[in-house]
Amino acid sequence: MNFIAMIFALVLLQVWGSASRVHQDDWVRRLQTFATDLGMSRFVGFVFSIAAPVLLVHLLLNALQPLLFGLLWIAAAVLILLYSFGRGDFQALLGRYRNYCQSENFESAYLDAQSELFYEPGEEGPASPQEFQQQIQRCLLYEAYQRWFAVLFYFVLIGPEGALAYRLLQLCVHGSEEEMTKRVLFYADWVPARLLAATFTLAGDFIRSSDVFIASFKESTETAASILLVTARAALGAQGADDVESENGFGDVAGSQLAEMEALLTRSATSWLVIISVLVLLL
Repeated sequence: MNFIAMIFALVLLQVWGSASRVHQDDWVRRLQTFATDLGMSRFVGFVFSIAAPVLLVHLLLNALQPLLFGLLWIAAAVLILLYSFGRGDFQALLGRYRNYCQSENFESAYLDAQSELFYEPGEEGPASPQEFQQQIQRCLLYEAYQRWFAVLFYFVLIGPEGALAYRLLQLCVHGSEEEMTKRVLFYADWVPARLLAATFTLAGDFIRSSDVFIASFKESTETAASILLVTARAALGAQGADDVESENGFGDVAGSQLAEMEALLTRSATSWLVIISVLVLLL
């Protein structure tokens, strides 16, 4: 039934473009406030904010499973998976940033990245458009990963409860327990991010990227975003934008590079669906 729910959710996501219709997160903040008001410690409140909704969902799904031949369970699982997908329209975000690059409107791209991707530049900011492009690629790759790939990984591995737990973890990243959440998120991302990086090598230039992926895989402390960036750039042979020394002409190259990155993500998503389908048939 997990597979059927996944297919229904992905079809709805494709039709709608985003699952914003079910993305209501005010209750998460109210739950965190409730935990604080009860006098819970930071760690206990953090665990409560994630464990309580997941436990309730688990009990609800168990109650629905025997009803109407499991149809109610499937409907609930579809809603939970849709809720667990990332916020906003990622395709629109990619298209907007690509347009900024092609028109060489880097100031708007910079401001948009700060608001949409929680982009945090260093104290001095990016030294050049080329450096900014790499940083934004890093943000966009992780955004694509956390909004779809990681959610699907935990949905297949654990079920709707796993997908929900991962989304709640992401929603807590920019809250009051940011450092604690980032540490937990690092471990939650370790396996699925490396699986996606491995998929990049298969969906892109295998010869270029395989060595890069193996080298980065050995770095157990490397963040998911860094692993995805170095592997994706190797899989695309992404050197063109870096070779343009001046800003003149850089925008078109950067826009083309983003289009190639989008195509790589699409091929990787297709690969995941094919692999999951084969595993379902075999198991």
